[in-house]
Amino acid sequence: MNMIHLLLDIIVFISGAVLMALEIVGSRVLAPYFGNSIFVWGSLISVVLAALSVGYYWGGRLSELSPSLARLLLLLVIPGVMIFVLPFFYPAVNLWVATVDFGVRLNPLIASAIFFLVPGVFLGAVSPYAIRLAATTLSAVGSTAGTLYALSTCGSIFGTLFTAFYLIPAIGVSNIIHSLGIILVLLALFIWPLTRPRREKVRSASAATKVATLVGLTLVSGTFPSPAWPRIRTLFQKDSFYHHIRVEEDEEARYLYFDQTLQSAMNLDNPTALRLIYSRYASLGLAFRPNAKKALIIGLGGGSIPKKYQKEFPALEMDVAEIDPEVIQVAKKYFSFQEGKNLHVHAQDGRQFLTRTSQRYDLILVDAYFKDAIPFHLTTREFFSVADQRLTANGIVVVNIIGAVTGPGGKITRSVVKTLRGIFPQIYIFAARRADNASLDTIQNVIVVASKEPQQLDIREITKRAASLGRDLFPKRVQDIAISFVDGKLADDDVPVLTDDYAPTDSLLHP
Repeated sequence: MNMIHLLLDIIVFISGAVLMALEIVGSRVLAPYFGNSIFVWGSLISVVLAALSVGYYWGGRLSELSPSLARLLLLLVIPGVMIFVLPFFYPAVNLWVATVDFGVRLNPLIASAIFFLVPGVFLGAVSPYAIRLAATTLSAVGSTAGTLYALSTCGSIFGTLFTAFYLIPAIGVSNIIHSLGIILVLLALFIWPLTRPRREKVRSASAATKVATLVGLTLVSGTFPSPAWPRIRTLFQKDSFYHHIRVEEDEEARYLYFDQTLQSAMNLDNPTALRLIYSRYASLGLAFRPNAKKALIIGLGGGSIPKKYQKEFPALEMDVAEIDPEVIQVAKKYFSFQEGKNLHVHAQDGRQFLTRTSQRYDLILVDAYFKDAIPFHLTTREFFSVADQRLTANGIVVVNIIGAVTGPGGKITRSVVKTLRGIFPQIYIFAARRADNASLDTIQNVIVVASKEPQQLDIREITKRAASLGRDLFPKRVQDIAISFVDGKLADDDVPVLTDDYAPTDSLLHP
């Protein structure tokens, strides 16, 4: 009986660990198609909680019908197989959901339910079923239930931390999911002979056959080619703590993606050129401060902007704060990025770096926002107040936002601008695609410049400075700067000032 109790403890611990590991890695299953927003995490957590609720109820009812260790093992084998096969079909399902497009909130919720609800129900049923097997007397039910639920929770903690801290950056999403499925099946196969001693040899042989089949499927899964566009080669991909990083190359350029979002691009024949149009508008900070001596860039990507500045202004001292160490290594290996005497990269969150540094900067460029999600702590009044304190007397902050300017899609832009207006006396807005006759309602790169100067700088003066500075830093048609300029104060009654206490960036991005 002690052996059975020990096995039940192990089963409950591992099932709890597998379920939470699945939830953590589930964020990487969904992110390439639906982003990494609060809607994704809300969907995952809700589906897992719903699965546990149903599983607890069902497991309790099931335990009343001739409970046995053999039936408990089926509660491991069935979700184990379902989890193991997930990597074979989840990309196609995600693509279907994204193509049909049920909405930014329903998309991740539907996908989460398809992938994780049923396996979660089975794993949720394990604990109440195990309690029924472990409780030998009515008086022992309370202590048995407390012990097993505590073990399940400890397993959940272990699965969460081990997956988040070690597995995701080490072995990749598909391999993690395959391994979780295999663990459940192997656990059941290991214990199975104890349920039917007379058939031990047959069961062991059957288990060996199943294990061999699973290993074979694992090997086969690694042979499937990744989908790629014609003439595009994938040079590198890896799951870091923050992104699924992918580097691709065609005949002209090399591209850096975080999940499905293009972050940076480099011309193969001219590695320091600013290929993406947004980077030429982001460089407008230099038209405001052509004599800048110190600059801070938050967000590295492929390093296009600091590379260009390093070439054109070798005396400019630059710090770059990049939260993801893997991104720094990718920029150095694949995008010709190099640190130098006046260029230093810090593997640190941009706000933490800004808070801790004693430096004063003429220019701070915030280039860490995404189309589908924004690090909210880099948008708030408190963050921009710290930035203001780290600026020189006439310093500026430049912010790259992906959004519209007007209309529903412009809420995030207007909210950031409203927040900045509470700190900086002068605000300038440039809509990059406006120069191509795009509407201000169009989602695009919007460059916001916040200045400490008391007087507004005329757009003609800004354009003149950009033209005189040259060096391929700005749009090829310098008059596009004036076209892209959004004159006048934006109506912002429909958006909040962003604070550390209230910064609904996901809702503003996806109204």
